Amino acid sequence: MRLLSPTSVCLLGLGLMGSLAAAPATHGPAQLAPVKPVAGKEDGTISVTSDSAEYCTQLTQSVDHLLATPHGIPVGAMDDARRLRTEGDTLCRHRHLRAGIARLRRALVLLEHSQEHS
Repeated sequence: MRLLSPTSVCLLGLGLMGSLAAAPATHGPAQLAPVKPVAGKEDGTISVTSDSAEYCTQLTQSVDHLLATPHGIPVGAMDDARRLRTEGDTLCRHRHLRAGIARLRRALVLLEHSQEHS
């Protein structure tokens, strides 16, 4: 395996910086995707959600409700759901909304799936 010389690494870095400088600049905050419909309620209504702190709170409350409800969910699934809930809530509080929402949704799916098969 051949290593690059410090000069090559420097030139490579300058080339990458030039490529980044030529990329179109965006001004202002990044635009989040507009509100998107999400199906899933038994009564036929469609929930409308977005990647927002309020949605993180709603998901966290849903997970908390399922964790507090008496059920026959295996201990391992409960532990995994609690871990995902904690990670999701922490990510949301640190403004990593999409990652936090993904973990909270995974916790919900895990709990709901475990309830169906218990």
